[in-house]
Amino acid sequence: MKYSSLIFTIWLPFLSVHAQNQVFDPLLDETCKTIINDKEESWNSCYMWYPGQLSAHLQRIQKEKSEARCINVSYPGNFTKDENRAYFRKEVKLSEETDIRWHAQGKTDFYIDGQKQSSKTGKYKIKRGKHLLLFDIQTVKGLPAIIVQGKDIEDIQGWQVSLDGQTWNLPETNAKYNSPNRLPDKEQELTVSIPAKEYLLLRNVSNKNGTLELGENACLLVDFRHLEVGNVVIQASGSGMLSFNGGESPEEALNENIKSFEQKAIPRYKLQHTVQEIKLPEYALRYLKISCDKSCIITSIRHDAKIWPVEFQMQFTSDNVSLNNLWNAGVATLHTSMHNFYLDGIKRDYLPWSMDAIISALGGDYVFGDRQVTRNGISIALMPSNPKISDWGIIDYPLHALIGLKQDYMRYGDLSTSLMFKERIIQQLALYESVQDVNGFLTATPPTSGFIPGWSRKMGPDDFGTATYAQMMLYLNFKIGAYFAHLWKENMLAHHYEQKAKLLGNNIIRHFWDNTQKAFINGYRANGEKDTRISHHAQYWGILSELYPTQYYDYLFDKVIPSIPFYKENISYEKGYECLAYIKAGRINDMFALLNKVWGNWLQQGYTRFPENFSPEAPLKQQLTFYERPFGLSLCHGANGVPPIIGILHGIYGFSQSDKNISNYTLRPNLININWVKGRIPIKEGYIDLYLTKEGKCTVEIPKGCIIHLYTGQKTKPLIWEKAGKYTFTLHSRSKIIE
Repeated sequence: MKYSSLIFTIWLPFLSVHAQNQVFDPLLDETCKTIINDKEESWNSCYMWYPGQLSAHLQRIQKEKSEARCINVSYPGNFTKDENRAYFRKEVKLSEETDIRWHAQGKTDFYIDGQKQSSKTGKYKIKRGKHLLLFDIQTVKGLPAIIVQGKDIEDIQGWQVSLDGQTWNLPETNAKYNSPNRLPDKEQELTVSIPAKEYLLLRNVSNKNGTLELGENACLLVDFRHLEVGNVVIQASGSGMLSFNGGESPEEALNENIKSFEQKAIPRYKLQHTVQEIKLPEYALRYLKISCDKSCIITSIRHDAKIWPVEFQMQFTSDNVSLNNLWNAGVATLHTSMHNFYLDGIKRDYLPWSMDAIISALGGDYVFGDRQVTRNGISIALMPSNPKISDWGIIDYPLHALIGLKQDYMRYGDLSTSLMFKERIIQQLALYESVQDVNGFLTATPPTSGFIPGWSRKMGPDDFGTATYAQMMLYLNFKIGAYFAHLWKENMLAHHYEQKAKLLGNNIIRHFWDNTQKAFINGYRANGEKDTRISHHAQYWGILSELYPTQYYDYLFDKVIPSIPFYKENISYEKGYECLAYIKAGRINDMFALLNKVWGNWLQQGYTRFPENFSPEAPLKQQLTFYERPFGLSLCHGANGVPPIIGILHGIYGFSQSDKNISNYTLRPNLININWVKGRIPIKEGYIDLYLTKEGKCTVEIPKGCIIHLYTGQKTKPLIWEKAGKYTFTLHSRSKIIE
């Protein structure tokens, strides 16, 4: 299947593409059409490249796209540089004469046992025996990557890759890049054609069965309903000039002040008297304002959106319409934000940011299961090789990378990602160690951007100083570092990280725990004074790092959090992590009450994607304002699509996984105010299919190779299933209804 040749007409943004049989998500409208090119050749192998280099090249491309369209673009810190030369080698022992084929972009030199071979066709016949194969690939701007086919050669096992020909690493690869024509750094998006959903006829416009007749100085607003990035295509005829303005909200699209635009202005188009097709530049929008100075006719308007090809692996539906809407909008928000990475937002900067990328993966790994998108995010979250203090932008952002690495291992079940990035992991932790003070703390000072846990910080912590939550993240990083070191059989390294974590954990509690308030304070200010204010950041990281005392969980959620000023007035993009803390503390009802009040209210206002920040108590104008710019708020932000997904996965389904035996899963269903739920959870062994009901029999079907512990009530012993099959049971207790 050639992804770039697929074209859909679509009413809803959810689509699922299985690489072999083109199975589409049942939420698609029945009129959807697809054009599929089945002539693309598939090999038994797939492209290989140096670990992190695909991410580096795509990040450069993404930055170029951002700068071409977006106005307010800034990007602190240094990242892994994209390289244009790489070496690939493998020792082989061939039992017979073997044909080898390869494909790579750029200049490719091929060596056998150190001798350069001549091949202009990408084919060669190798004699039987033991040989060392070497490819030297140089590109002008593209990714140095290669796909190789040949008996006993094409297997990824045994291949090594280097950027300098001296230091060798495991190659990075992905099974979806199994065709010579599907280069990993080339555009993979589908084109989805979204028709106009509604027209608001503002001035001198009539709609005659879908044909729009515009008179002199006419103006209308088009609503596509779905906020996506792509090209609007219009069929029009007449005279004069057509003018356009796009936006995520009606207010933005109708805005007349060019200085308020977050994207570069759309050019005007001069009409001919004959019908012509106008294709607008790439834009992120839901709404489009069209105006003209003279009479014209528009016969067709559509938005050709760029959509990342995915499978919809995790599934959910229930008898609760509001919860279904939260799920659908969360999935749509996350999917809209997928373009090689889980992006920050598609309008304002169109760039990957490490915190957003890792939070997004916490949901996306289950909903979509696109490991390459997750891996790209992990790579940009990690600091570059041999990192320096000058590489830092936001000091705590690289600390998200190890959280993503553990998520990757748990979800996909192998150590390949951690092994690819092993040296970068060790080097990054070593850099953090080098700047710890006597207590093991990190202090943020200029010229870095300091600490940024999210935008909801009216109660702190400050950018600079010693923020408690960041020390907790570092503590968690040392714990994860030890976890991986044990898996790598590096026991001395594991012991080192364990000791670092132990010392740091003790000092966090000694310096930052306020026993009177039963909460962690913000930390120290830049001048060394204690910041004794209580904000939510240190509390949820305290729970996630297991430093917060479990005996005070009820006090935290019943007393501390409700008393934090502005807690429900300013809600930012870090809520995916906070929802995990709610779940870990067993406060499922409280979490869904928050989601219903904030995320649910946003949908009730008519939006179809979730924004970067919620200000539910503020007037509309302030809800759209960000960075002191009238439309600076991103209204489609992947990270805020994650909380409903996490809530359903870990809250409703009660799904969790042992990190000691990653084939050992637990289900603690909590149906809150739902009567029945039907869904599916992807795991590395396959799928867990569920039907849960408060009345009558429930069923769970599990795949081979895993163990399931299912709790039918709060005080019951678990049912334990170790064989593949379909099991029935009854839930014994009802959960408290959310008011």
